[in-house]
Amino acid sequence: MTLREHKTKIIATIGPASESPEMLERLIRAGMNIARLNFSHGDFAQHAEVIARIRAAERTTGHRVAIMADLPGPKMRLGQIDPEPIQLRAGDPFTLTTEKITGSAQRATMTFERLPAVVKPGDHLFLNDGLVQLAVERASGSDVVCRVVVGGELRSRKGLNLPGIDLGISAFTDHDRDCLAFALEKGVDAVSQSFVETASDIEAVRSASRALGRQPFVVAKIERAGALAHFDEILAAADGIMVARGDLGVEVPIEEIALRQKELIRKANLAGRPVITATQMLESMVANRLPTRAEATDVANAILDGTDAVMLSGESAMGKYPEESVAMLARIAAATEASRAAARANGAGRAHPGVAPPPAARAIAAAATCPSATRAIATVVEQALETVPCAAVFVPTRTGTTARMISRYKPSVWIVALSRESAVCQGLAFSYGVHAVDLAEEPERWRDYAEAWLREHGVIGSVAILVAGPSKRNPDANHRLEFMRVEA
Repeated sequence: MTLREHKTKIIATIGPASESPEMLERLIRAGMNIARLNFSHGDFAQHAEVIARIRAAERTTGHRVAIMADLPGPKMRLGQIDPEPIQLRAGDPFTLTTEKITGSAQRATMTFERLPAVVKPGDHLFLNDGLVQLAVERASGSDVVCRVVVGGELRSRKGLNLPGIDLGISAFTDHDRDCLAFALEKGVDAVSQSFVETASDIEAVRSASRALGRQPFVVAKIERAGALAHFDEILAAADGIMVARGDLGVEVPIEEIALRQKELIRKANLAGRPVITATQMLESMVANRLPTRAEATDVANAILDGTDAVMLSGESAMGKYPEESVAMLARIAAATEASRAAARANGAGRAHPGVAPPPAARAIAAAATCPSATRAIATVVEQALETVPCAAVFVPTRTGTTARMISRYKPSVWIVALSRESAVCQGLAFSYGVHAVDLAEEPERWRDYAEAWLREHGVIGSVAILVAGPSKRNPDANHRLEFMRVEA
């Protein structure tokens, strides 16, 4: 399994533009690490076929690819509109109804059946990612009568946001439960839960997964204002975080999105949780072969802030240039990472300013007494990389935790995570700079293994770090750091 040019992980949403076997292979070779399946679209039979194709493409290309099933949550969408699009104008009346009708410019179906019960006069509703805004005048029976505040174009299946309104429902719906059971049966590696508001939403996904005999990597999508208020507890409950800027940009003032994004990334880095930055990363590449300068800057800034992964949505699912979009993310990531590495070498900054490790001596002392030696040993590795030029960090791991705690510092070298647990290796696909290797059996001598691995990947005459600890062969061993010179 060859190393990528980029350490930032790339997630591509698979859809009509990218679901063919040929295109999937091209996306993987272009740099895709994780394939996202959006369960808001398509049926189970279609998803099953795509999953089989991704696994086949993974074997053909020789690159690891994790599959993430995106559970839709209580997504509130318009029903069918015909003819479409319709054009709403400011001041016009417009009614949302839970009745099953064909929508028009005066009235349209809304899939959220509790809508009339949770809104009140004066509430503001946002359609189509906030491009159309409505003010509630009254709710009666199955209807919510509104006045158009900001007009615009609407099509079938466009989403609805209700900022600040308590929906009174769990993010993990009965439909999500069905999607989860199907996805786990088909062997997906991760699930992302939409519209999370509290840690209990994540615990519901975990509980349902355990009942099915599986423990997938669980990602919490942060896209509601309520999630920001409970972010710390959500962060502790989830395996990873997604900054889902589409709906979040409607839920909070758009001028605050950049600051919110930076704060969420900083907190995720400090906790050692992988964080994904999503939505409109290269939106213009849905129709154009090249992104705008602002989009390229957006991607680079997310990487500099410490994101572990960047995600494509429509660009890869339905755009004209899915392969080029993935390749562009890979190019931007590689260039940005190289610049950050150079800055570190010149003493201009740390891997991630939000993670301020203590002096090495204090960290080493903490490693011997800290209940969680993993966090302390990760700090020691970061300090060592600051002073000793190294080729790679080798981390034997049973859970992936040590590799993730080192990854949070965004080092300039690869973290080679070695595990006998396939699920652990797949979950590490979300962590920056982690190259996971499945082991059939633990080697007798890690030094010999590391030397052989580095030679295989063309690295000769360099120093590597081995992060060792208790293992099946040495269950009583202490955590330790070893420096290894790889001779020609």
